[in-house]
Amino acid sequence: MPAPAEHPASTETMAFQLLLQKLVSMEHTMQAIPPLLTKIIDQLEAQAKPSAVPVATYAQLYALGQEPAAAPAPALEPQAPPAPVPHARGRALWRWFMQETS
Repeated sequence: MPAPAEHPASTETMAFQLLLQKLVSMEHTMQAIPPLLTKIIDQLEAQAKPSAVPVATYAQLYALGQEPAAAPAPALEPQAPPAPVPHARGRALWRWFMQETS
């Protein structure tokens, strides 16, 4: 039986070796992912059928934005206030609304 002082060190060493093995295994797995994805993408592209509907490019979509801008629209002229309401009660309300505060 090992001495009590050596037991924690050997446990730490075993744990470190186990972690190192797991990290190496994970590294190999991560390195295998890009070739696998490339293979999958190549197979999917080979199966893909060209679409019946043409797909527009960015230049086609935004060709209008590349042309020089048109002259700005003329400023709108201020409009006259609406005509007063024809009946008496409406006219009184309109006068009250339009009177200036002193």
